[in-house]
Amino acid sequence: MPSPPPTRVILLGAHHPHFYIRANILQGRGDTQIVGFWEEDSVLARKLAEQLPIRRFESEHELVKQEFDIAFVHPLDHDNPRLALLAASHGAKGLLLEKPGATHPSHLFSLVESLKAYPDLVVEWGWEMHYAEAMDFVRDIVRTGALGQITTSHWHGGTPSGGGMEIWQRQKDTLGGFLYMDGSHTLEAIVDVFGLPRSVSASVRKLVARASDSDSGPETHPIVSCWYDMHTGELDPTTTRFAVGEMPYEDIASVILEYDSHNVVADFTAWEPTDWCADWGINVYGTNGAVHGVLNPPKCEVTLRDARAGYGEGVTRMATEKPQGVSNQLGYYTRQIDLFFDRVVKGVETESAGVDIQVKLMKVLDAIYKSAKERRFVDIV
Repeated sequence: MPSPPPTRVILLGAHHPHFYIRANILQGRGDTQIVGFWEEDSVLARKLAEQLPIRRFESEHELVKQEFDIAFVHPLDHDNPRLALLAASHGAKGLLLEKPGATHPSHLFSLVESLKAYPDLVVEWGWEMHYAEAMDFVRDIVRTGALGQITTSHWHGGTPSGGGMEIWQRQKDTLGGFLYMDGSHTLEAIVDVFGLPRSVSASVRKLVARASDSDSGPETHPIVSCWYDMHTGELDPTTTRFAVGEMPYEDIASVILEYDSHNVVADFTAWEPTDWCADWGINVYGTNGAVHGVLNPPKCEVTLRDARAGYGEGVTRMATEKPQGVSNQLGYYTRQIDLFFDRVVKGVETESAGVDIQVKLMKVLDAIYKSAKERRFVDIV
């Protein structure tokens, strides 16, 4: 029996760092043909053409005229909607857009409305942490009712020191900075688990730098993780230390999300002293128990007063695919692509970071920044 033809993929835009991860995963798949890539920045495009065995196209319009099934869209955020619609209008069966997908929620809502013209199109957003082992565990614990009546929940997210200065997290004319671009991983997880909140109250702040002991200016802090622009190989600005308050957007954020039955509290910082995800915590409290977890390296446990929903009394620890304490980040990207391909190629309904969750997330982000600006609770409709 002959093998099915390979799934043909085009890569529109390459300015987000997740382009590299996904391109490598796609190259390693035996069922996939990468038709080519296009990137607006000619310097970056030439560099990629030298590094990757992928054909470069000089024009996005030339690329979408090729026969393809799926488009992966990885530009800077302002160009996500345009490229998504370009691919959809040229027959794409599937779109994977890098998050958050647009520079403002209104642009995302407009894109979603336009995509309704393609009812068979499968759309996924690049929230790879949606596929983390800890998320599977927490989703099941909450949805099966093992915790009893949930009363409150606390989540934490952010970026390592330096991450908020990355080029894709300090773009001009966007709604916000690290919270909008990357802290929203945590908000995506919250709306995935609990749905859309009734209302939101938030503080989104730039902080004031503390004076250094030497009186030579503000106290600076070492970069833990930062790609100012990983494509150039140089830092911009040329420093490995900088001060609180120097970012163009927020340093911290605190959010209360009100649901009919419980509250969720989330806090965020652009100044974590640890690497990516290591302190992205999840805590959910109910009348029968509590679950505590970290997204990556994955770690989760639930403690129940009484056995319920298949979980025993006392402590149950989540089994992990890799040894305890070892990152499984690449596994989450891979799982996302595997399930996305199943949805597009096989028509299988799977867990997904799809349109419904994306719209809910953008409604929450819109309300958060509005609440912080107007200093009040904002209802979500």
